[in-house]
Amino acid sequence: MKTKSFFHLFLFLLPTLLFSQSLLWEISSENSKQPSYLYGTIHIQDKRVFNYSDSVEIAINACDAFGLEILLDEIDPKGIMGMMTMKTSLDKLLSPEDYKFVKDEISSQYGFNILMFNKMKPFFISSQLMVGKMKQDMPTALDPFLLAKARKLNKKCLGIEKFEHQIAAIDKISLEEQAKMLVDGLKDTISQDAKFEELLETYIKMDIEKMAELSKDTTLPKSFEKAFLTKRNIKMAKKIHKQIRKQSIFVAIGAAHLGGEKGVINLLQKKGYIIRPVEMSFEEVNNN
Repeated sequence: MKTKSFFHLFLFLLPTLLFSQSLLWEISSENSKQPSYLYGTIHIQDKRVFNYSDSVEIAINACDAFGLEILLDEIDPKGIMGMMTMKTSLDKLLSPEDYKFVKDEISSQYGFNILMFNKMKPFFISSQLMVGKMKQDMPTALDPFLLAKARKLNKKCLGIEKFEHQIAAIDKISLEEQAKMLVDGLKDTISQDAKFEELLETYIKMDIEKMAELSKDTTLPKSFEKAFLTKRNIKMAKKIHKQIRKQSIFVAIGAAHLGGEKGVINLLQKKGYIIRPVEMSFEEVNNN
């Protein structure tokens, strides 16, 4: 597997990407009294992605309800840990040489003890390490930040899907393959750092076509892509459709789910909705 594989896989987890020159989309129909909105997020704490224009919060305020990919503040921490751990251990998945390499790299690059991660599924080890290297100017990531705003406005809040759906997709990748991706990622940190910065800049520029190119990776199992994107997009579109029929709703999901033929925007259009991009922008922020 190419060393870029974990980078692309992480794009799907973040929540990231795809489609036109806006991340904010208005959803309307002949029967709707007021529009709903769809917003593409990215699950990081870098201040740059929080500096969106007023149109985002105006749209949140205008809706009766707020939908997030997962209601993060209602997930049982014990349940999460149970789904993120494995019956075997990392030292049994890797050769002695690779295990020593991972142990030394985690210690030298991040200051962590390998024993913290030995029972964790390698995918989540990789994602934890990736997050640890990102800028964390804000106290929380973008998704819970938006959720907190919605709760402060006393909006009805709901999850578009369940955490179990994401775990089921990740489990399509064998533990052995996840372990190899972990090793490859640690061997290619410079390249991955550059790719992530390119992704972030592309997100801020709202160049959705380029985001689509960045998210492509033929080295990942087809079963993962089908479960993590295609099937989840279908479920999300159905849930959004169901909610729109009840009330106006602002839905914030990972931007990777928005665009393309099998994306949520197109799926909603096939259900008869009129969807148009809403003008928005990001102000430049000096994070130095």
